[in-house]
Amino acid sequence: MSQARPRIGGYALAFAGGVVATLLVGAADPFGGLDLFARVLTDIDTQYERPLALDTLVHAALGGIGTVLDEHSAYYSPEAWGILRGAESGVALGIGATLAKEPCGLRLAALEPWGAAENAGLKVGDCVVAANGAALIQPADPTQLLGPEHTAVRLTVRRGEVEWEVALLRARAREPAVRVQQLPGGVVYARVGHFGDPVAAPLARAVAERSGMRAMILDLRSNPGGRVEEAGALVDRFVGTGTIVTTRTRSGGDTRIVATKSSADWTLPLVVMVDGETASAAEIVAGALHDLKRATLVGTRTYGKGSVQRVFQYEDGSALKLTVGRYYLPGGEPIPDHQGLTPDIEVAFPAAADGTPGAPGFRGLADPAADPPLAAALSALAPTKR
Repeated sequence: MSQARPRIGGYALAFAGGVVATLLVGAADPFGGLDLFARVLTDIDTQYERPLALDTLVHAALGGIGTVLDEHSAYYSPEAWGILRGAESGVALGIGATLAKEPCGLRLAALEPWGAAENAGLKVGDCVVAANGAALIQPADPTQLLGPEHTAVRLTVRRGEVEWEVALLRARAREPAVRVQQLPGGVVYARVGHFGDPVAAPLARAVAERSGMRAMILDLRSNPGGRVEEAGALVDRFVGTGTIVTTRTRSGGDTRIVATKSSADWTLPLVVMVDGETASAAEIVAGALHDLKRATLVGTRTYGKGSVQRVFQYEDGSALKLTVGRYYLPGGEPIPDHQGLTPDIEVAFPAAADGTPGAPGFRGLADPAADPPLAAALSALAPTKR
């Protein structure tokens, strides 16, 4: 084999994890270590006890880049990217949970109501350490849990010092984006489960069907986010004018979502409910409405994801999801990673009997008697109700 730098899929090796990730950190010439990587790859290719496909080696090395990037960035081999894209189009499904890469494996950061993980009794904070008897490859990748709809996956889950196995059936389960309920005193309760589907227009239609509305509670608890444009459209209904969110990237130049209405549709008093699973686009809504003096925040500190990701797709079918910027709220500050937004009135949902965090029952009707944060939200609106 020639000592020339290997070429995979028609283009030269540009980056790699593991060895190259170590070489790049702190190097005066950021690409000075690539020749060394090529020599290491050559030695493996010519001296290892059995032949290995070069593209297998390259994708494995590139996967190691995740060890020096943030948890929202990752390289996907053609196979992994195909599975992930399949999940987005309905070909493959996960376990009904938002997953975060952790040293233990994959931590459940949020549970999808009606989802497989919730139905199996898993809780936020649980860590998946193995799937179908095989330990998760580090850095752990959520695509390892994906598969065709109606197929089973056997997970090894760790909670504290306790570890057990549970079988889950992959099935589609998605909370409606918007549900509305009339509460006493002219208060409209609007539960927004996610921003993956239209929110602003359906909410406007639901509100128009109700009379005597004097105040609104916007419940964004356990909302994992979704489309930033849809989040901006919802804020637009409440503020009328002003910058809602600014996207700032390393390459320079700001992109702003600006309110487009000459006046707000809803000027009524507003409380936004948040918790530790309110993330991304949902945090933009809560933060923008707060910064623009339109809402009081009630609940607990939010998740803390204010970063922007971009996907780079390559000729061989692989892809790189990379954090390229941050979202800035109207007040000029970003959403702090892992710190989130601090509510004006802090009220936590009671812990479960086993000491794990509780979660509101979003499947049924809003019940202030069983939901202390909701009761606090109503109290915050009390001076405005006549």
